[in-house]
Amino acid sequence: MKDSLHPISARFSALALSGMLMALCAGTQAVRADEVLEAIEQAGKNLAKPRHVPATDEGAAEQASDDPAVKSRIFLTNGDKLSGLPHGMDDEGNLEFTSDSLRQKAGFPVENILSLQLDTWKHRPRPETVARVRLQPSFSETRGDTLFGSLHELTPESVKLETWYGGIISLKRSMVQSLQIISNGPGSYYGPNSIKEWTFADDNKAWEFESGSLKSTSDGAIGRDIGLTEKAHISFDTRWNTSMRFRLHLYSSDVSEGRPDAYYDLNFNRSYAYLRTRGKANGGGVVARGGRWKQLNLPRDKTDAHFDIYIDRKSGTITVYIDNVHVCVLQSQAPDPENLGTGMSFVGEKRYPIEISNIAVVPWNGTSLPNQQLDLQPAGQDKEQDADEKDALPPHRIILKNGDEVPGTVGKVQDGRMIIETKYTPIRIPLKRIKSLSLGDTGAQPRKYAGDVRAWFHEGGHVTLRLASFQDGKISGYSQAFGEVSLDLNAFSRIDFHIYDKEQNKLRQAAR
Repeated sequence: MKDSLHPISARFSALALSGMLMALCAGTQAVRADEVLEAIEQAGKNLAKPRHVPATDEGAAEQASDDPAVKSRIFLTNGDKLSGLPHGMDDEGNLEFTSDSLRQKAGFPVENILSLQLDTWKHRPRPETVARVRLQPSFSETRGDTLFGSLHELTPESVKLETWYGGIISLKRSMVQSLQIISNGPGSYYGPNSIKEWTFADDNKAWEFESGSLKSTSDGAIGRDIGLTEKAHISFDTRWNTSMRFRLHLYSSDVSEGRPDAYYDLNFNRSYAYLRTRGKANGGGVVARGGRWKQLNLPRDKTDAHFDIYIDRKSGTITVYIDNVHVCVLQSQAPDPENLGTGMSFVGEKRYPIEISNIAVVPWNGTSLPNQQLDLQPAGQDKEQDADEKDALPPHRIILKNGDEVPGTVGKVQDGRMIIETKYTPIRIPLKRIKSLSLGDTGAQPRKYAGDVRAWFHEGGHVTLRLASFQDGKISGYSQAFGEVSLDLNAFSRIDFHIYDKEQNKLRQAAR
């Protein structure tokens, strides 16, 4: 770490310590020797060593020390970390921070900040339908940004979301990879929202809920009866510190048991995927059969992944995508035991803690799979070609939950219904009946910028911004995909800096 960060904690304790020593020697105050020793110990601790800014906001400092619920943590590039409360950026571009360990507000230069972990989770009622938009990944990235909100409008150039954290956000349609509508109807789920909506298997509380994620802490399962339909699409984000290893039970007959009578048992680790089937055979007897291992070979330094799983219960066929790439098809050797249920459970191991977020479950038509033939090109290279393509944009393809497809052009969304211009007449379809929209565009990659930061949503997914400001409980910045935005910090669990620096990413992983 640079020397400018190492004027040690003497900056905020030396004056107090010298005063105590003088009082002890002179006998003019009731100062005990043990108080002096405690002050010496405090001064020598290896705290973060920021450049101090005069404390001009005493009320904020009191809030940081009196309300533990708002505590956040700052991680520095030298390995130091500090709990407290962020306040914003000063005129010199330093992040102001108060802490119980500091006597005054401190200013940390952005170049010395690795991550900011925020403790701002608040449960919010879910709307009847949620639109989840995933952007194309930038060059050399495996996953693009993900934003969620209520679908406001679709135009030939944009997808507009109405969000509680940033108002109406207009995303360039050419940079949208997928748009999914998630409702609260039968066979659908979006969360996690709290630990109360999940069931611990065998009363073994091996999972915790924190900041919009389920986190395993020991051996055990946690599940929910989703009401899985015969064909379903299950997606979720995973994050791990050591190595990826977990199991997923689908069509569980009883989520309160770690080994229910019937379920499809999907095993995932860094190297392979494996499927076992358990249940009652149609002709009698018990089914407990496995299948072939399918290689995955995830990179050793990989610490997160997005899963998309498409399953047909009757045929026992499971198609798996990781980070939007098709990785394998798992086939049950004894499909559709007669006592399968409609539940879903995640199973963790103590040695391999796993974090699950951004869980979405929707019915599937059994045929539509992600398009793998995307012609990814950096945006803005051929303006004349872009202009020609704009006039020839294909109509949208609206996929309903029952598998039907409606070709047409989507306009505004009013009163929970999507207005679609078809060849013959406009029609209005309730959003809760829609599964996804295929925009039919060639993917364009959002540009990267040197000052980009990555803000991670509590619900899963992230947005990437060229940082402009950090003030008044909001983070502001620019993305080529959605322009300038100002977003509520309460939406995020963490903000990462220096996101394109490989060495900093290694430090960030080690700091977790």
